Amino acid sequence: MAILDQFDRMFAMRLEQWPFLRRSCGEFFTGQETDLLRQAEQAFRPDSRTVVLLAFENSYASLGGLTPVMKYLPQQLATMGERVMFLSPFHARHSAMKAELRAGRFEQCFAKNRFRLAGYEADLDCYRDRAAEMPTYYLALPGRFTAGENPYGYDDQEELLLDTLAFSAAVPSALARLGFTDNILFHAHEWETAPIAVTSKLAVIAGCLHQARTVLTLHNSFDCGLSAKHKRRFFGRELRGDTVLQCAIPFLNGPLTTVSTPFARELCSDPLQRTVFADHLQTVFSMNPPIGIENGIFGNTSLPFTTAGLGEAREGKFEKLLARKQTWRGRFFKALQRGRDFCSIGRLNIGIDDTDTPVFFMAGRLDFMQKGFDVVFRAFERLRRGQAKLVFCPSGTSGSGKDDMEFFRKITARCAGDIEIWPFKVPRVLYDLFLRGSSFLLMPSLYEPFGSANEGLLSGTPIVARGTGGLWIQVNSAVPVNVPSFYGSLRLDGNRKSPTGILFREEYPDGQAEKEWRRLLSLPAERRLTVPLFASLVKAANGALKNAVALYSRPDAYARLIVNGLAEVKEFSWQRAAEKYRQVYDVTTTRGM
Repeated sequence: MAILDQFDRMFAMRLEQWPFLRRSCGEFFTGQETDLLRQAEQAFRPDSRTVVLLAFENSYASLGGLTPVMKYLPQQLATMGERVMFLSPFHARHSAMKAELRAGRFEQCFAKNRFRLAGYEADLDCYRDRAAEMPTYYLALPGRFTAGENPYGYDDQEELLLDTLAFSAAVPSALARLGFTDNILFHAHEWETAPIAVTSKLAVIAGCLHQARTVLTLHNSFDCGLSAKHKRRFFGRELRGDTVLQCAIPFLNGPLTTVSTPFARELCSDPLQRTVFADHLQTVFSMNPPIGIENGIFGNTSLPFTTAGLGEAREGKFEKLLARKQTWRGRFFKALQRGRDFCSIGRLNIGIDDTDTPVFFMAGRLDFMQKGFDVVFRAFERLRRGQAKLVFCPSGTSGSGKDDMEFFRKITARCAGDIEIWPFKVPRVLYDLFLRGSSFLLMPSLYEPFGSANEGLLSGTPIVARGTGGLWIQVNSAVPVNVPSFYGSLRLDGNRKSPTGILFREEYPDGQAEKEWRRLLSLPAERRLTVPLFASLVKAANGALKNAVALYSRPDAYARLIVNGLAEVKEFSWQRAAEKYRQVYDVTTTRGM
């Protein structure tokens, strides 16, 4: 894929140009502490490094895309010769973690290990996952990591912040107790583990660790406020910054990374990020500009078509492939009939033998601040009734307000027979079936750092998506798409020779968008049409849906999207991602301090 080759070259150039700044350490540590840190860093042996990956989610307490990254990336790093460990919180009230503990899957390494870092003191328990392919440990602290099934789902978000700070304070002590104190390279993921950039240095000063350096990958632009009280308790001093990332990023030892090259550009240039989500991070981004590293493939890699059918399709004979796609469609319809319950909203009016009407599928975390679901509903509403069908399976609806549910009910009533909504998280096996049986996967995200479009392509389902973040590179658009000027030299619309779906992007002036994004996101879904920017989003999405309907009516052209998708998705490999992360590690352990 030419676009990934382009990004590989850009990555190498950005890494070569990365400017390391020592200013933060000198400003916030005493002269004696700075000398201790410098002596420790000079003793760091890059060829003996142990990469310690940190994430708030794990294979038992999972919510989004971070979990599969923590599955595939460490495995690939280990295959390539890195010494790798994984540490995560023990989420004490999560049913899966409790069940595995009772079943004896976790071995307790130590219990009630009293430790102190700065002004925080607690008893630490540590469990090892017996079945994990690499050293995997879960840390437990009294009163912490108690959110339940959603590891982030506290009513009081200060509890999540305290979980974050306590985990980052406990990690160095856990490693020391396990016998790992030398040449530690922390690879933190998301803001919830970013404070290790500070706490690891405090641990070195205190003699808990001998050498430690930190890199950070952002999978989103989420952040959290950090008060002076909590800084003093967990860091023992005031740090410049009002949020976790503002405080942590200046203390990184290596390049700041994120999960796609377009999203790295958006964090600093997209009006939505600059004015709403990452406006407060522009100063620290200027110190350590984000660099993109594309994820590999998530999910099931088994092909949904026969070898013979695919072979003929590559030669332009699509009958077997399309027949198999119709088989998956029939199974999809039967699963809909069996799976409906009292929570379902609306019902598709379509016969099981209908092969002509396209069925769009949309899923994901119910987040009206990011996912753009309401854009698609407004755009779908403008189609002629009966022209297409839409199945929506949002997850995480328990925190949604009554207004959200009422919006869904009104839309399904206005599009009676054309929309069906299951407002609950469907089992993975059913989700995979819906992917394979639908005609198109919809991804209308307002922003999407990487996204799960590749899952749709692997399932033999073309994508209709808004051009943003990683969707720019996972989807080759069959139709021209507007590329905003802030992307600069990134070539994001140059691979239409092998289309895998349809991208859309509103044509709207950046300056005007900066003025309207915050207002748009402050409004409930029902009232957003009053904002001109939102109307432009809906217009672009409606055009994409019409193009998709037209493509579906041309079986050969539609089948070609499927074949192209199965071929193009192979370019996204964890080997490619791990090679880049190893280059980041090399820079960090040879140049960073």
